[in-house]
Amino acid sequence: MSSLAKLHDPAPAPVAHEPHFAAEGAVECLAVISDNQTHDVVSAVCTPRFPLLRMRDGGSREALAILAEGSPPGVLILDVSDTPKPLTAVLPIMATFPGNMKIIVIGSLNDIALYRDMIESGVVEYLVKPVTEKALNGALTRLSAPPPAATAASAQTQRRSMIAVLGTRGGVGSSTFAVNLAWIIANEHKQRTSLVDLDLQDGTIALALDVEPTRGLRDALENPSRIDSLFISSAAVKIGEYLSVMAAEESFADDVHYDPAALDLLIHELRRQSDALVIDVPRSAGLVRGRVLAAATDVVLVTELTLAGLRDAIRLSGAIHQAAPDARMAIVANRSTGKDPVGRADFEKALGRKIDYIVPDDGKSLAAAASAGKPLATVAKASKILPPIKAFAASLFAADQKPRKRSFWRAGK
Repeated sequence: MSSLAKLHDPAPAPVAHEPHFAAEGAVECLAVISDNQTHDVVSAVCTPRFPLLRMRDGGSREALAILAEGSPPGVLILDVSDTPKPLTAVLPIMATFPGNMKIIVIGSLNDIALYRDMIESGVVEYLVKPVTEKALNGALTRLSAPPPAATAASAQTQRRSMIAVLGTRGGVGSSTFAVNLAWIIANEHKQRTSLVDLDLQDGTIALALDVEPTRGLRDALENPSRIDSLFISSAAVKIGEYLSVMAAEESFADDVHYDPAALDLLIHELRRQSDALVIDVPRSAGLVRGRVLAAATDVVLVTELTLAGLRDAIRLSGAIHQAAPDARMAIVANRSTGKDPVGRADFEKALGRKIDYIVPDDGKSLAAAASAGKPLATVAKASKILPPIKAFAASLFAADQKPRKRSFWRAGK
């Protein structure tokens, strides 16, 4: 059973009306339905369409348990009328079983806002009870229809970015990069941006931005059933019109434990309501790091041009390629003086690839920003640190989205 299924502790409902349907195992269509009228409609419509059809009584909890037993079907017809929060019931399934499974949701709430949220989250269709054979036939027909031409709105959705920022070692400046990157995306590119610090005890993002940490982030990760747009809005701290921050400062006396699978739900909801999501990833949290990387569109690996930085850059870049083979990776050499312990050419040769961005050392500007509790762009606009970060931010919204091939600053070769 998957970890998300364990969170819900489901008890599968008794099987009903199943003798002429597919046995346990791989199926083309799985329908989990809670009432007889809808069961009859689904049976009448789906039996001719799907030779391998499986129908079960139940709702969202039962669906999670059934899906955890075997391979996901091509089509899932899911009844969510058992819950007052239909979207919250669907998100764990989408997060746990990503891929080509197409979902048709059936519910009892007739709400246009809910419909839009369902479609935006990736559901093919949301049907309101009582469901007719015509409506279900139409939804299934649309499953096989070619996708419509991309609209401006859908193109914008596809360009949404999730950037994972992590350092090769503690103290290399990955949090500084994440803070300033998020601020630049929000304030210069006018994109709705969420910034998350996943180091719940040692994180410095709240301190860097002079915001009061809340328990919202920990609550979300320990109670994933609470995650929805309203909860996220109340748990995040707004900084200006476009930037929201989620950070914690939990006591060292506490044992902070949460199911990493809950992170999938949080990421899904944040991506749904943000144009850009920037996550400061703790280097030591292996399970957390793997899940964040797997969801990322871009990964920034921050290092220093030192022997220890080189060793860890080699190790981590391999882990990134394995966990996020489709993500674009940028190597950032931070705090470079031009006379670094390992020269840029030697570093690149040993790493087996180019450094994408070199960030010059500017301790004076960093100290001013830290004292003010503000991003560099607001207290040290002329800092040499900013141009490379701005160049990376601009690359996120480039039309072609090609992998970066050149560095911002080539001194020191």
